[in-house]
Amino acid sequence: LQALGEPRPPPQLGPLLCNLSQLPEGRRGLLDRSRRSVQRLLPFTQCEDSAVRRRGVVGALRNCCFEYGESPGPGPAAGPAALALGCERAVPRRQPGRQRG
Repeated sequence: LQALGEPRPPPQLGPLLCNLSQLPEGRRGLLDRSRRSVQRLLPFTQCEDSAVRRRGVVGALRNCCFEYGESPGPGPAAGPAALALGCERAVPRRQPGRQRG
């Protein structure tokens, strides 16, 4: 995670973080508020100089949405990580012609 502080982290950092975030320990490390890792990762989602880094970082953030926390709701996108990352639960669409009841 120290490489995130560099002006230009290596492209391999993205896939590495994506792989690490597949493990609960890796997700907890990325979601540790004292490290501010999520805030440091967000700019790399718009990084145009390395598609490898960008895809890996997006994958890592997506994986963090599956960290269960202290949220009362069930499901993968119900944890505080999902809320911090802006992941929202899918809201079922109303079908045309059906009234709310």
